[in-house]
Amino acid sequence: MRRSLQGILFAGLMTVGLVTMATTRSSAQHEYDWGNPDIPYIEQRGFSIGFNLGQSDIWGDVGTKSVIDHYNNSVYKDDIFGNMRFMGGMFVRYTHVPGISFRFGINYGALYATDQWNEEKAMKATNIKDDAYQRYVRNLDIKTNIWESNLLFEFSPLRISNWEFGKLSKSRVQPYLLMGVAGFYFNPRGTYKDLATGTKKEVDLQPLRTEGENFNAPGYTFPKGYSLFSYAAVGGIGVRFDIGKGLGLGLEYQLRWTFTDYLDDVSGSYIDPLHHDIAFLDQPGKSDVSQKMADRSNEIIPGYKHQPGELRGDPGNKDKYSTLSIMFFWKIKKRSSPWWSTY
Repeated sequence: MRRSLQGILFAGLMTVGLVTMATTRSSAQHEYDWGNPDIPYIEQRGFSIGFNLGQSDIWGDVGTKSVIDHYNNSVYKDDIFGNMRFMGGMFVRYTHVPGISFRFGINYGALYATDQWNEEKAMKATNIKDDAYQRYVRNLDIKTNIWESNLLFEFSPLRISNWEFGKLSKSRVQPYLLMGVAGFYFNPRGTYKDLATGTKKEVDLQPLRTEGENFNAPGYTFPKGYSLFSYAAVGGIGVRFDIGKGLGLGLEYQLRWTFTDYLDDVSGSYIDPLHHDIAFLDQPGKSDVSQKMADRSNEIIPGYKHQPGELRGDPGNKDKYSTLSIMFFWKIKKRSSPWWSTY
């Protein structure tokens, strides 16, 4: 079903692009006209404006350990649209020479993961120390919206090499690489089941300091509080089809290596519930919610609690998130002939 949705989006964008070109095509064609399939095409220098939309995923402590398990489990497949999240945005693109472009973009989207995706493997585990079993019993989930701005370098290796004479450089189908940096704002939220009423409630996680961030107690060391704004290094790969001098369509995958381990509010160890009571002594009710969100294993095994000091996540790995997107861009201004040469 996910593939069908991507196919529909791609077909829609192709249709829009073809209709746009049909309505804007000039009757006076020159030797680089996109309407003549026998004439080579190389992208000209200049600015473009583009849009992208695709599926987004978080790769942190919450959820499955492997990419295959992330998608190929019964909980995910039984409710694909309930588990999928999306991210989209727009960007300004500048081509300096054929094969080298720069982008500045803004994106908005959401990320989601749940330890329930491990249920199938957990039920087949032969040892309680099995990774899937431990994740399933931990029973956490994460939802967060993402505001992102990025600066990317786009490199088309076939076009940059021998672009004056090479056949591959003149092909309208071009693979490309992306690399750059991003800054983003996030706000992790989680859900828990009210055992008294059976209803689910959703709360912001950062203010609850589930792992004791910035707590202070004699003889104990607690982690520092984390910011809701962070940075990421971006890498990606894609393939683009240049319909003409004005329009390009592509499919690309981008992975962001973030500089935070709290994208899902999970990083270190469980702490003694007593520390929650002390920290929130002047905020009635907050300690109870904080303790529930710190350890939800009792919803899976009634009465079970993790011991203080047991690992809740992996503090050695920073979180990541990714997008698989359809993108298209439109050249703001086209020249009647390329800037670099005339045939």
